Amino acid sequence: MKTKREECEQRLTGMQATRKPFEADWDEIGRLCLPTRSDVLTMAANGVVRQQNRKRRANTTTYSSKGRRAARILTAGMTSGLSSPSRPWFKLRTSDPALAEYQPVKEWLAHVEALIYQFLGSTNFYNATKVGYSELGCFGTEAATMLEHPHYGAVTHTLTAGEYWLANDDGLIADTLYRQVHMTVHQVVESFVSKSGWGVVSKAVKNAYDKGNYETVVPVMHAMEPNRHKNPTRSDNRNMDYRSVWWEVGQSDKSILLRDSGFPEKPFWAPRWIETGGESVYGDGPGYDALPDLRELQLAAKRRGRNVDMLNRPPMAVPVGMANSYLSLDPGSLAYGSATDIGAIKPLVNVDYRAVQVVREEVEAHGADVMECFYADLFFAISEMDGVQPRNVEELVLRNEERLTQLGPVVERVNVEKLEVAIDRAFAICLRLGLLPPAPQELQGQPLTVDFISTLAQAQKAARLGDIQRSAQFVGFLAGIFPEVIDKFDADQAVDDFATGAGTPPSIIRSDEVVAKIRADRQQAQAQAQAAAMAQPARDAAQAAELLSRTNVGGQNVLEGVFQ
Repeated sequence: MKTKREECEQRLTGMQATRKPFEADWDEIGRLCLPTRSDVLTMAANGVVRQQNRKRRANTTTYSSKGRRAARILTAGMTSGLSSPSRPWFKLRTSDPALAEYQPVKEWLAHVEALIYQFLGSTNFYNATKVGYSELGCFGTEAATMLEHPHYGAVTHTLTAGEYWLANDDGLIADTLYRQVHMTVHQVVESFVSKSGWGVVSKAVKNAYDKGNYETVVPVMHAMEPNRHKNPTRSDNRNMDYRSVWWEVGQSDKSILLRDSGFPEKPFWAPRWIETGGESVYGDGPGYDALPDLRELQLAAKRRGRNVDMLNRPPMAVPVGMANSYLSLDPGSLAYGSATDIGAIKPLVNVDYRAVQVVREEVEAHGADVMECFYADLFFAISEMDGVQPRNVEELVLRNEERLTQLGPVVERVNVEKLEVAIDRAFAICLRLGLLPPAPQELQGQPLTVDFISTLAQAQKAARLGDIQRSAQFVGFLAGIFPEVIDKFDADQAVDDFATGAGTPPSIIRSDEVVAKIRADRQQAQAQAQAAAMAQPARDAAQAAELLSRTNVGGQNVLEGVFQ
């Protein structure tokens, strides 16, 4: 019978074969756009680290920074547009619209949202998410894990292309992630030996620790996948929804694991910019689109530098007789030789200065194409917006409608495959830590949903908000001619729908119950005022009659004289 490690390694072999065709493109894109993160592909072969200590690869083959700058612009734009740490980007909802109008439910959801924002802000989530967007844009796929931590609450580990492998479920969503972790001897001892003893590590690790070689790199594998063999009658770590298996690659005894544990919910996310089609788990993205232009850009930039050098310091033809003479072409230098020899010195190649301009224009053209592939203009427009007010969102939509339409599937995929998973994970961790207040009785057992209100999500919804505005304006126009048309328009529901779409805080939108009470009180006050206004003439008439009855004229009061 196979051990758990043997089962995992057998599956890893298939996952390695699936990933192999993407690695060459990843390596090239990484070299041109993310040289500081893509060195993993040169350090691992089939999941086994060959070098004892990781060394950063020197990037000596690029001649233009345009690719790196384009990747940074996309990263900043995605961060600002989808999950900015400085503005709200999600709200919790209930699936029951009637329950969503209940004020205690509204207040509880708003309070929980604030606690989740606070929890995420206290961890490295936002920094890791920003790095993840660069991976997503350049390589078409991003992967990250959120692991619970006794001190920080949670730590998000952003993985780079080349250090993880993915597999899809039957819904074509990644539900399995294997990753290689480059841990030091000190980290292995702190993470595993301190809890399970020295028996879980190889002799090589123990010997390195005994000799004080704490920074020696140890290749470790971590598998996270649905626990298909869990026992539903047990609730220990090995019978959770996701299993977590750690093993040391250098451990010869395959029955020994560093840790065999699990997660109660999905602990990672792996969104794709766009699916490549079929059953492929890895995606396509702007980095692939820009790859031909990135190649041409580096070649043109190299030519530009060469032409400038040829123009400033061209190769020279020098008489043979001066072979042993020192000849400097630096400004202010002295050249010794006969007049004949000196006069014979001339450039071998006469470079037209206009050639430099032509190559410069070629570099600029390729650079512009790279920026366009990475949506630089659109993301600049997003980053320069002052908040997420509906007016600004509408302006963004009007100016960039076509490009926003192209980003629509990406926004939806990131919301579902990444951010929703992160929120679910953070919610569950906060719940286990006792950070969340008890839910109202009406909300017990009710499922919650996530509504995304980021700038890019709002831009996708702006068309619907515009429909509400245009309908209200049209009804208002008709009401000036046909007042009865007002009966056709549900203004209260329009306010609720618009506020929901615009991400308005629920604390400033009154519930239907509160509005009904305000209107009932107003009607009662108006009725009382009207009754008081009608009673005043009656009181005046009674007082006048009493006055006439007391007035004596000719032996009788005036009131009797009136009715005679």
